[in-house]
Order: sequence, then C-alpha cells, then structure tokens
Amino acid sequence: IDSTETNGFIQKYENNQINISTRKLSGELLKIISKEMPNVIIGSADLSESNCFNSSKKSQNKVITADDFSSNYIHYGIREHAMCGIANGLSTFDLVPVVGTFLVFISYCLGAIRLSALSGHKVIYVLTHDSIGLGEDGPTHQPIESLTILRSIPNLLVFRPANHMETLISYKIALEQKNTPSCICLSRQNVLSYDSIGDSNEEFNKLCSNGAYIYYSSVLDNSESIGFSLSLILISTGSELELCKKVAKKLQDENKISCRVVSMLSTELYDRTTEEFKSFLLPKEIKKISV
Repeated sequence: IDSTETNGFIQKYENNQINISTRKLSGELLKIISKEMPNVIIGSADLSESNCFNSSKKSQNKVITADDFSSNYIHYGIREHAMCGIANGLSTFDLVPVVGTFLVFISYCLGAIRLSALSGHKVIYVLTHDSIGLGEDGPTHQPIESLTILRSIPNLLVFRPANHMETLISYKIALEQKNTPSCICLSRQNVLSYDSIGDSNEEFNKLCSNGAYIYYSSVLDNSESIGFSLSLILISTGSELELCKKVAKKLQDENKISCRVVSMLSTELYDRTTEEFKSFLLPKEIKKISV
C-alpha cells in the first residue's frame, strides 16, 4: 500500500466532532479503509464494539465464513493468541491484517507479535483502552507495563496518537510499511480534536517521518521578549497530551517556569531522526519529564 492510496482514505475522512476518543476515530477510519483497500482483512478478538471495529450484528452478511470468503472481516472470538497467529499467516499472502483487542491483553499474544517483528510480517495491531484511566474495569484492564514491552521489541512500530491528526498519521504510516508490524494504541476516553500543526502537507509529512513535534510552548522564538527562557520539557503520548498542556500553562502563569510540551507519537520514528533534530526538540541541557 503506497502513499497515494493512504492519502486517498485520509481525504475521505471528515472530522465533525470536537471531543471523541481515538478508538472511535479509528473505527471511522477502519470503515473507510475496509471499503477502499480490498487486501485489508479486519477482525477483533470478541471486542469489536469496544475496539470500534465495524462488525455490528447488522453486518453479519459481510463476515468471512467457512462457506464464504468473499468479505474482509473475521470474527476471531476470545482467542487473542490465535488471532495474531492467523494474522501472521494472512500477511504472508500479500494481505494486510488489522486485528484488535485491549492493550493490556498483549500478554496473551506477545509471542505472535514478536514473531511479526522477527519475520517482517506487516500486521496492524489496534490496541484500545490504553490508559490507567479506565473506570469500572480496574487493575485487570490497566496496561501499566504494556507500552514498555512493545517499545522494547525491535522492528515494531508503536503509535499512541493523542488526537484526530495523529490517529490519521498512525494509520498512514502503518499501512505504508513493507516489512514492519505496527501497534496503534488508542484511548477509551475522549480527547480534544486537533486537526493540524500547520497549513501545508510538508508539515504533515514531517511529523510522519519524525514521530514527535512541539505541541505547545510557553516560550516565544524571541524568549527575551517575555523575560525568561525554556526551563522544562514535558514529553507526552496519547491522552495525556492535553493534561501536559494545562500543566505547562499553570507552571508559566503561577511559577514563571517556561515549558515546552512535546507530543511523542512514536519513539521508534523519533529514534530514526537526525541528531540535529533531536538536539532541537529535546536539548540535553533542559530538564525533561515524560508522562
């Protein structure tokens, strides 16, 4: 899948909601992807409603069955390990499997995810409920260690988008990979819609390749004009981004501490950037706190 195809599905998506969870944004994108890209096979491990995969009871006639392989949706049932193993098999036949479960349940299918990375299988793992702020489910559904585990696996891209734009970018990059699986980690709670970091495609593509950018700064380009220079950098991923921005504003207003908020969509993409970019985005001499 090349950039022409992914730009096509991006153009077909219209964001009409101010506050929406990234899992719901993902669901809207998956509806478009499943229509536009016939080689994409979608399926969830019995969590299609929670993962926002497009497999309602009204669409049973579109599901792959033992007698009909003409569709592009698989009901995997409660079997994450089998689902991810099947996804690896599908990817060997030039199909692009998109599979879904909760982020905390990667423990059930970590062997298959690791095999995806080792063998260069192009599988997209959609992992929802990515935060400790989950509500009634409690610690059994809180993925405390999951992001760290995924980010430690070589040849695996891990995305944790904070808003509409970053969710689009995550899917765009994941779909354009050739021999690398991707994990897209998505929120249960609503996040603020934030559509762009600029007016040009050049800035959009720059974020695609860098994996991180300055989301907010209380320091102007000419810091002398406001009387203080950069003192602190808050690095955020996903749904904590707006919280970090609020903290940065409070530090500025109440404590006169100048602060930059960096959105780190993908640590793997950031690691691939130049030392010049890293020095610009995260200067070594500035204190940093990751959230």
